Amino acid sequence: MKNQEINTIFLVLGSVWVIVGLLIYQNKAIWPMGFIFLIIGLIGKFGRK
Repeated sequence: MKNQEINTIFLVLGSVWVIVGLLIYQNKAIWPMGFIFLIIGLIGKFGRK
């Protein structure tokens, strides 16, 4: 896989994880992990130009 595809996967996974986690698992400590995926995806996408 190309690096761009991996960054897109992290961005989509993080977005879905946060949205679904906030809707379904508000009281659990699961949804903040989506922010980690989002940060990794954003660093990969905008960090290397």
